[in-house]
Amino acid sequence: MKKLAYLKRKKAFTLVELVIVIAIVGVLAGVLIPVMVGAVRSANVASANSSANDVRKFVNIWLTQMDAKGHTINKTMNTDNEPYIKVVADKGIYDIEFSDTFWAGSENVDELTDSLNDHLIYNLGYHELVAVGYLHNGAIAALAYCVNKSESTTDMPVFDDFSRTDYWPGSNGIAADGTVIGTSPQILNG
Repeated sequence: MKKLAYLKRKKAFTLVELVIVIAIVGVLAGVLIPVMVGAVRSANVASANSSANDVRKFVNIWLTQMDAKGHTINKTMNTDNEPYIKVVADKGIYDIEFSDTFWAGSENVDELTDSLNDHLIYNLGYHELVAVGYLHNGAIAALAYCVNKSESTTDMPVFDDFSRTDYWPGSNGIAADGTVIGTSPQILNG
């Protein structure tokens, strides 16, 4: 009975109890916030790598279709100036740029650009992206992808960076300016 009466009288936390709870919450926040930030960054890089793989796959499908239609894709190896294709999407409008060495013959680049544009819109439908794919033996061998055009970076890997083990200045998939870049094949730092 006395115990019940004591519990009824006690209506609030003491100052000591409140300070202990605040200290426990502070310690948990101090431990969990860095872990959660790292998990979010890792998830963003994994998502960007997956998107880079999708873009590479669909560009290669298109290149196979163009080869079957008789367009002459550059299949020579040139380590100094590897042919590339750059795809930029801004609000769903794609801008495609082929390097001068991409096509081996004199091709109608405007027609091919429109064809790839239609192919990517139909298969990918990304509204914002910057992707640079490097051609090797007639296919996109390596592709770098940045999620948003507004966040595009000058730190996009070039073809030779895909064979390096020391490319990323920070953690994998994060450029020096903090931009998340996806690669296909995935580049790992060491």
